[in-house]
Amino acid sequence: MCADCGVGLVDELPEDIDPGAPVILCHTDHKETADKLVSYLRYGDLKTAAAIPAREEETGFHLVVAEFERELAENMFARFHSIDEITDMDPNELMPDVEKQLEELESEEASHMFSELRTEASSVYVKKKDKYADLKFSGISFLIFGMIGIGVVIANQLKMISFFNEFSMIIMAVVFVVFVGVGIASLIRARKLKNIVSEEERVTKEVMAWIDTNINDELIGTLIDSSLSEEDNYFSAHEKLCDMLIEQFPLFSRAYADQLMDERYNDYCERHE
Repeated sequence: MCADCGVGLVDELPEDIDPGAPVILCHTDHKETADKLVSYLRYGDLKTAAAIPAREEETGFHLVVAEFERELAENMFARFHSIDEITDMDPNELMPDVEKQLEELESEEASHMFSELRTEASSVYVKKKDKYADLKFSGISFLIFGMIGIGVVIANQLKMISFFNEFSMIIMAVVFVVFVGVGIASLIRARKLKNIVSEEERVTKEVMAWIDTNINDELIGTLIDSSLSEEDNYFSAHEKLCDMLIEQFPLFSRAYADQLMDERYNDYCERHE
């Protein structure tokens, strides 16, 4: 027993696990099943979910995520079955529930296709660090306004002030309780997101180092076809650059890769105008 912290001693330290390493969640023989499972996880904001061909001695496909998103993935499947892990399960058992959930999510997305969630700005990749900061700020703001409002309603009920009649007081009480609920929910989401902010920054640092070394002006120049228009060259080169990056980092967000390669290609164009 450790004299300082009171924790039992062990014979050896646990094996270090790379948070960015891909882990296999389950195996399926059908590509369509694997793609649906990936789509379901992507709706849960898991950026590293992917379906990869099984090893040489096996057939079919593996559903994989990065280690740091493993618990989130298992929790998404655990809502259908009370299980701790899904590695020993037949994915076909999950499909009825997954397909039903996908239909609901796709229907919800379609109903919001012209809303703020589907604007051009929302399609830009948002870093986990920025998203965490936004959620934390929103959560604290809603909590503060909600608590102040509840305090005002209580003071009104105790006749310390007289701002609202009974009906208005009920409406305001409901509104402020909702504010508190939204604030708590935002802070819970922010807390979950905080766990992967540092990992995203580490992976991004590795990706940027690889880009600086490999995606240079000489390489981009080989992708330019003088017979094509400027717009066609952009789309062609941009797609090839993104494919190169994703091939090197299969679990890296495609949206983030698009953003980085767009910046790198524009920098090249500015230097060669």
